[in-house]
Amino acid sequence: MSLGQWLKSLSAVDQGILLILYIVCIYLSKITLEILIEYYDHKKEHSQFRVRFRITPAALLGLALLYSLILYQILGAMFEFIP
Repeated sequence: MSLGQWLKSLSAVDQGILLILYIVCIYLSKITLEILIEYYDHKKEHSQFRVRFRITPAALLGLALLYSLILYQILGAMFEFIP
C-alpha cells in the first residue's frame, strides 16, 4: 500500500490526529532552530561579522518531519487510537 492509498483509507478523525501531531512537531522544530541560532550567536559573542542564520521553511518542515516520525513511533506504541 502506498502512502497516498494509506492516507485515503484513514478516517477524518485519524487525519485530524496526524495533522495535530504534525503541527506540534512544527512548533518543536521552530523552538529547536531558534535555540540553535541563539546558541550560535552566543558562541560568536554577537559579533557583527558572524553569519546571520534564519529559519527557512525547508529546515523547519524537514526537522518537523523527523520529529513527527519519532513522535509517531513513540505514541503509536503507547496508544491504540493513533492510526
